[in-house]
Amino acid sequence: MRKALALIALAVAVPLLTLGLIFLIAAAARPQRILSAAALMALGAVPLAWGIATLRRQAETSPEALSTGTVALARRLGGEVSVAQVQAEFRISAALAQETLDKLAAAGQAQPEERNGRTVYVIRGLQPSLVTRRCPYCGSTFPVKEALRQCPNCGAALELSKS
Repeated sequence: MRKALALIALAVAVPLLTLGLIFLIAAAARPQRILSAAALMALGAVPLAWGIATLRRQAETSPEALSTGTVALARRLGGEVSVAQVQAEFRISAALAQETLDKLAAAGQAQPEERNGRTVYVIRGLQPSLVTRRCPYCGSTFPVKEALRQCPNCGAALELSKS
């Protein structure tokens, strides 16, 4: 319904702006037409601005745009996102944010997890990986911060492993 109203507003704005431009050109010969030109331009600018803003907001809150934006938000936040974060980021209702995250979960892109009494949606592919040094023989692990090349337990060469 809002999209139809926005399109109607744009359809009304274009002729008003065109008439305003014609009166502005005619004001070169008769200066009293400048007031008519200004009034028509103002009457055309209001529905044009409202129509464009409405169509842009609807494009931003379309299901595809929200899903893509939610994944981008999760990427910025380390692979985890909550309903409140999606709601605040896109200025949408909590129900629409929940619906967007449920669609991502149904598509297999996100998994809901309970943490501290609230639901967090985790996108595994976006979470940072933990890198450690690991000995292939004895299985000992060491942090990457330590400048070790050989296992202090058995002397084997350490390998980097991601988890």
